[in-house]
Amino acid sequence: MKFLIFEMKTVCYNSYLYFGDSLGSALSSLGHQVDYFKVDEDSLDDLEKFVGAKYDAVFDFNSDLPRALMDDDSFFLDHIDAPFFDIILDHPLYHHDTLKHKLQNFHVVCLDSIHRDYILKYYPHIKSVTVTPMTGELAFGKENVEWDNWEKRPYDIIFSGTYTSPTRIETAIDKLPDLVKENVYELIDMMKHDSSLTIEDAVDRLAANEFYDYINSDKPLHTQIFYLADTYIRCINRKKLVEAIDNCGHETQLFGALWEELKLKHATIHREIPFNLTFTVFAKSKISVNIQPNFKAGSHDRVFSAQLNGAVSLTDPTTLLRSEYSDMENILFYELSDIDAAAQKVDDALNDLGNLQKIAQNGFEIATTRHTWANIADIVINAVK
Repeated sequence: MKFLIFEMKTVCYNSYLYFGDSLGSALSSLGHQVDYFKVDEDSLDDLEKFVGAKYDAVFDFNSDLPRALMDDDSFFLDHIDAPFFDIILDHPLYHHDTLKHKLQNFHVVCLDSIHRDYILKYYPHIKSVTVTPMTGELAFGKENVEWDNWEKRPYDIIFSGTYTSPTRIETAIDKLPDLVKENVYELIDMMKHDSSLTIEDAVDRLAANEFYDYINSDKPLHTQIFYLADTYIRCINRKKLVEAIDNCGHETQLFGALWEELKLKHATIHREIPFNLTFTVFAKSKISVNIQPNFKAGSHDRVFSAQLNGAVSLTDPTTLLRSEYSDMENILFYELSDIDAAAQKVDDALNDLGNLQKIAQNGFEIATTRHTWANIADIVINAVK
């Protein structure tokens, strides 16, 4: 088969570039031909060479390409003889302005089965939605982690990611029109009181009130309008988690931007690093802390990247993770409804390194079996077929 991968964005610590290269490498390893367009290497004028080209599938990550138009206002992607797969890495509400465009052969790959259901319900022109989380790789290209020296790993606890102060989001919310601002704060209150709620669940509850009938006229548009409610909950939960872990008896290593804005007692802050270098950090760590970006049925790639490099993943659970993992056997779970308890869980785990290593090894076995780029390539090929 012949594939084309667009790499159009160099944001998020170059994670999109890593995902594109890794998917392409996995497809090539299976004997398929892979062409690339890389925005950091190719000129945008070179996009014209794909007009009239034929592929078995075209991929992009969090794509803006469905908005791209030709001189006659037809869609650029409709001039490539191939199904287009947009691999979206967030809740679909953040991609409404892309997903709403009615391409002739539009498909989506997403990270969460609840997101899949949302897309199928509100974007009926999209022909298929496939679910698979993303992943990482072994930092040093070794076949196995060096378990003999596992207890000597220099970092007890790490967290890799950016800090965004909730007050920044509050400032943005307060600039909204009064009715929208009121709605956003109401949604935030709902999700604070019930951590199991997705943003679309909360919007449904809001819309159930007759006063909010206007929401039902275009649910995905209004869910997009309320995106700051989802963003705020993600920020406040991340802040609470890191503050909780900071109260445990072991030092936390933070890799990412803006953590100096948060007052912490026992954390060491490192500068942000490119996405592909985070794997070397996981390989030096005993516990990698994760918090889902408000996913309830999928997973952030940080969980599997840590496990592939021999670290134990501490994370809030999802239906996907609960179906594959067991707490204290191959992963460590904490609940969003009781984030403070995560500190005691970390302390207890690090006080029994022999057992913690067993959890790491068991998690490694699952991740290397189910959550590699070879697994993702198989899923994608089946979606194309």
